[in-house]
Amino acid sequence: MTHPLTLTLKIKQDPATLAQLEELKANFADQIQPKIEEALRKSKIVHFARVVVIGDNEYIQVITEYDGDHFEYTEFFRDALTPVFATIFSLADGVPDVNDPAAFFEFSKNANYRTLGKSTDGATDMNGNQSGWLFSAYDHAEVRDILSALQAEAAE
Repeated sequence: MTHPLTLTLKIKQDPATLAQLEELKANFADQIQPKIEEALRKSKIVHFARVVVIGDNEYIQVITEYDGDHFEYTEFFRDALTPVFATIFSLADGVPDVNDPAAFFEFSKNANYRTLGKSTDGATDMNGNQSGWLFSAYDHAEVRDILSALQAEAAE
């Protein structure tokens, strides 16, 4: 089952944090993006992912579409990308210790904004409630199934 994540953090507006944000933006493509991409490829559960700064440096978002259990998803990325999430989370107030799986999950759950509408496939959100709407052009097929089908087609 595919789930949306719209993790949205309000960025602290003090000069030190804004300088850290500018450093993150300047280094993202060369230093951070490759680490995220490597972890995402290994996971075989993420369809799409992006990191966005919006509102004139007011918010940072981590937006993904992923398969499977919510806690297992957050735990995989907490473990695989601890330094990346520590950097992103440090831009906001009230951040958890990224070394604490339960705190990381709770923080992620509380910072995840629900999409509008209702899921059409029975998906639930991180609180166990019906998820918001998430369109799927391939009927919510999972990443592993899509990759297997593409590999089988390439082998023919």
